[in-house]
Amino acid sequence: MPVKTFISFRGEDEFKVWTLRGLAGFRNIPFEMDDVSLRNSIDSTDEQYIKRVIRPKIQSCKACLCLVGENTHRSRKWVPWELDMAQEVGARVIAMTFKDTGRAITPAALTRIGVVPHVWDLDWLYDQLSR
Repeated sequence: MPVKTFISFRGEDEFKVWTLRGLAGFRNIPFEMDDVSLRNSIDSTDEQYIKRVIRPKIQSCKACLCLVGENTHRSRKWVPWELDMAQEVGARVIAMTFKDTGRAITPAALTRIGVVPHVWDLDWLYDQLSR
Protein backbone atom coordinates (compact mmCIF):
# COMPACT_ATOMS: atom_id res chain seq x y z
CA MET A 1 0.00 0.00 0.00
CA PRO A 2 1.55 3.33 -1.00
CA VAL A 3 2.30 5.94 1.62
CA LYS A 4 0.99 9.45 1.06
CA THR A 5 4.18 11.33 0.17
CA PHE A 6 5.22 14.92 -0.32
CA ILE A 7 8.18 15.36 -2.66
CA SER A 8 10.62 18.15 -1.80
CA PHE A 9 13.03 19.20 -4.54
CA ARG A 10 14.72 22.19 -6.10
CA GLY A 11 12.70 23.73 -8.93
CA GLU A 12 15.35 23.12 -11.55
CA ASP A 13 14.88 19.36 -11.05
CA GLU A 14 11.18 19.42 -11.90
CA PHE A 15 11.60 17.36 -15.10
CA LYS A 16 13.38 14.61 -13.15
CA VAL A 17 10.59 14.60 -10.57
CA TRP A 18 8.01 14.20 -13.34
CA THR A 19 10.07 11.24 -14.58
CA LEU A 20 9.86 9.64 -11.13
CA ARG A 21 6.11 10.29 -11.06
CA GLY A 22 5.87 8.54 -14.42
CA LEU A 23 7.79 5.55 -13.10
CA ALA A 24 5.46 5.43 -10.10
CA GLY A 25 2.53 5.01 -12.47
CA PHE A 26 4.19 2.51 -14.79
CA ARG A 27 2.74 -0.91 -14.05
CA ASN A 28 5.83 -2.97 -14.94
CA ILE A 29 7.89 -1.33 -12.20
CA PRO A 30 7.16 -2.44 -8.63
CA PHE A 31 6.70 1.04 -7.29
CA GLU A 32 3.72 2.97 -5.99
CA MET A 33 3.47 6.37 -4.41
CA ASP A 34 0.59 8.60 -3.39
CA ASP A 35 2.21 11.89 -4.36
CA VAL A 36 0.51 15.03 -3.05
CA SER A 37 3.27 17.43 -4.04
CA LEU A 38 2.60 20.49 -6.10
CA ARG A 39 2.02 19.58 -9.72
CA ASN A 40 1.60 23.16 -10.83
CA SER A 41 3.79 26.07 -9.86
CA ILE A 42 2.30 28.60 -7.51
CA ASP A 43 1.96 31.84 -9.40
CA SER A 44 2.92 34.11 -6.54
CA THR A 45 5.90 35.75 -4.90
CA ASP A 46 4.03 36.13 -1.60
CA GLU A 47 5.93 33.82 0.75
CA GLN A 48 3.09 33.53 3.27
CA TYR A 49 0.60 32.64 0.53
CA ILE A 50 2.96 29.98 -0.86
CA LYS A 51 3.36 28.48 2.62
CA ARG A 52 -0.43 28.44 3.05
CA VAL A 53 -0.71 26.39 -0.14
CA ILE A 54 2.13 23.97 0.66
CA ARG A 55 1.55 23.47 4.41
CA PRO A 56 -1.69 21.41 4.17
CA LYS A 57 -0.13 19.17 1.52
CA ILE A 58 2.75 18.34 3.84
CA GLN A 59 0.42 18.00 6.84
CA SER A 60 -1.62 15.36 5.00
CA CYS A 61 1.41 13.13 4.38
CA LYS A 62 3.03 10.27 6.24
CA ALA A 63 6.34 10.74 4.41
CA CYS A 64 8.41 13.47 2.82
CA LEU A 65 10.80 12.42 0.08
CA CYS A 66 13.62 14.87 -0.59
CA LEU A 67 15.02 14.28 -4.05
CA VAL A 68 18.60 15.52 -4.10
CA GLY A 69 20.09 16.94 -7.26
CA GLU A 70 23.32 18.69 -8.07
CA ASN A 71 22.17 22.02 -6.59
CA THR A 72 19.65 21.00 -3.93
CA HIS A 73 22.17 21.94 -1.24
CA ARG A 74 21.92 25.55 -2.49
CA SER A 75 18.24 25.80 -1.62
CA ARG A 76 18.09 28.24 1.27
CA LYS A 77 14.34 28.67 1.49
CA TRP A 78 11.88 26.10 0.22
CA VAL A 79 13.58 22.71 0.59
CA PRO A 80 14.67 23.47 4.18
CA TRP A 81 11.24 24.87 5.03
CA GLU A 82 9.46 21.82 3.57
CA LEU A 83 11.73 19.42 5.49
CA ASP A 84 11.27 21.39 8.72
CA MET A 85 7.49 21.36 8.21
CA ALA A 86 7.55 17.59 7.58
CA GLN A 87 9.48 17.09 10.82
CA GLU A 88 7.07 19.39 12.67
CA VAL A 89 4.02 17.36 11.60
CA GLY A 90 5.70 14.01 12.25
CA ALA A 91 6.12 12.90 8.65
CA ARG A 92 9.00 10.51 8.05
CA VAL A 93 11.74 12.21 6.01
CA ILE A 94 13.73 10.16 3.54
CA ALA A 95 16.07 11.31 0.79
CA MET A 96 17.40 9.92 -2.45
CA THR A 97 19.72 11.34 -5.07
CA PHE A 98 18.66 11.47 -8.69
CA LYS A 99 20.05 8.73 -10.92
CA ASP A 100 22.59 11.05 -12.55
CA THR A 101 23.60 12.77 -9.31
CA GLY A 102 25.17 10.11 -7.12
CA ARG A 103 27.76 12.47 -5.64
CA ALA A 104 25.49 15.36 -4.80
CA ILE A 105 26.27 17.44 -1.73
CA THR A 106 23.85 16.63 1.08
CA PRO A 107 21.70 19.67 1.90
CA ALA A 108 22.29 21.09 5.39
CA ALA A 109 18.57 20.70 6.15
CA LEU A 110 18.95 16.91 5.79
CA THR A 111 22.19 16.79 7.76
CA ARG A 112 20.56 18.77 10.58
CA ILE A 113 17.88 16.07 11.00
CA GLY A 114 20.25 13.15 10.49
CA VAL A 115 19.01 12.00 7.08
CA VAL A 116 21.57 10.75 4.58
CA PRO A 117 20.42 10.59 0.94
CA HIS A 118 20.35 7.10 -0.54
CA VAL A 119 21.62 6.64 -4.09
CA TRP A 120 18.95 6.28 -6.79
CA ASP A 121 17.29 2.92 -6.22
CA LEU A 122 13.59 2.41 -6.93
CA ASP A 123 13.48 -0.86 -5.01
CA TRP A 124 14.83 0.93 -1.93
CA LEU A 125 12.34 3.76 -2.41
CA TYR A 126 9.46 1.31 -2.82
CA ASP A 127 10.52 -0.42 0.38
CA GLN A 128 10.75 2.89 2.28
CA LEU A 129 7.35 4.08 1.08
CA SER A 130 5.69 0.75 1.84
CA ARG A 131 6.35 0.96 5.58
